[in-house]
Formats: sequence, structure tokens, C-alpha cells
Amino acid sequence: MLKYLFGQRSSYLNVETINKVQSLCRSIENQIDENKLHEEFLELFHRLLNSPKEKSPRTILQEQFHFSLNKGLSQTHSQGIFLDYGRIKAAGQLVAIYPGTIYHRHFDPLLLASIRNTFLLARKDNLIIDGRDQGLSSSIYRSCHARYPIYDITWLSKDIYQHKNPLTLGHYINHFPANGLPNVTYYEFDFNFNESQQDLYGFVPNVRYADLDNEKGMPSAVLISLRPIEQGEELFSCYYNVIQQEKQS
Repeated sequence: MLKYLFGQRSSYLNVETINKVQSLCRSIENQIDENKLHEEFLELFHRLLNSPKEKSPRTILQEQFHFSLNKGLSQTHSQGIFLDYGRIKAAGQLVAIYPGTIYHRHFDPLLLASIRNTFLLARKDNLIIDGRDQGLSSSIYRSCHARYPIYDITWLSKDIYQHKNPLTLGHYINHFPANGLPNVTYYEFDFNFNESQQDLYGFVPNVRYADLDNEKGMPSAVLISLRPIEQGEELFSCYYNVIQQEKQS
């Protein structure tokens, strides 16, 4: 994955630091079991769908994954994402989802939406996710959602307690500071549910700008832990992390 940045590279991001971070990310990415990820999403989404209305999505997340996320004052920006409950016990665990409109790099008109937009995340398959939740990006997502209303739109709310899916905060995770290293990494993931599970797409916070023939499921990106993360820690990724390599057999 590669998150687009505007402006000059921070002075502390020398080749040695970037290589160290990318090596760390690769070591974790190559161990990810996508079948396990799929099963975790199946369980969470089924519980979100079938739980009593008085039980909040955050409570359901805490029961299943033993952590929850919240916004707060960041070390590096006006706001970031923190672990506000529980802990993430190990590297390789699901932490968040990166929401937004899915664009095909060579087919869809992204130019206007990309202006001064630091929420663009590139996948290796020429797809770009626009995770900005305001301005033109928000309007485009709402317009696409009107055509494909099966997917989640509640992630656009500034009030995270209104989110149907409590993991849809990946777009507010900041780049790691000079005095630290990232504790999460981006990982490409496609949501694919069978015919009897179509209701589960209601918790997927992505929508395509336009459908091409024979496209199935919904491409997305998730954030995976690079180490154990304790309650109160801010989550940091690496915006300069290059696209993940193919897994070693």
C-alpha cells in the first residue's frame, strides 16, 4: 500500500528508516491468514447484524476483539486514533478498516477529488481508496451510495457512536512521528460474501465509483498490528510503505 502525501518528505524519513519500516511491515504481512481475516469479519458482521439494538457496535467489538478505538488529540495532528479500551495482544491482528470510495486509476475521474486530498490510499491493483469524509469526497461517496445502497454510509458521521461498524476509523490513523515507529500497517483485503450473506455488505464502508463487468465483492484495505498495542496508545502507520509484496509460498 502507499498513501499519497502532499508536500516535502519529513527530514527523519531517510532511506535507513524507510527500509527498516518496510522490512517490519513485510515480515508481518507475509504471515497474515486471509481466511482467518474473512472468518473474523463474518463473525463480527453477523453479531452486528443480529445483536439487540440496545447493544452498541463498540460493545460488540469489545466482546469479540477485546479492544475498541476512539478519536483523540494526536501527537502529530489535530486528531488521531487511539486504543481506548483493552489491548491488542500481538502482531498480525486486525485493527481497523480504511473506508472510502474505490476508484480505478486508469478509468475513473479522480482529479477533482484528489486536489489537496491527503486521504488517498493506493493498492497494487491500480485501485485507489479515497477516505476523505468531507467536501467533494463525501458528496461523491454519498452519490455512489445512492446507486449502491447496500454498503455502509454511517462512517461519514463525525460521531463515531453513530457508526454501524466500529472498525471504520482507518482513515484517521496518522503517519508515525520522528521519535517512534508505526504500530499498524495497511493490508489489501477484498470483502466477498456468498448469496446468503449479502446483508453483511451493509457493514463494508466502501463503494465503487463505477462498476466494471464481472467484478465481485468489494476491494478495501485493513490495518494490521505490527506489535502488541496497549490501552491509551495512538495508532501510527507509515504513509511511505510501498505496496505489499506477493506472499512467499
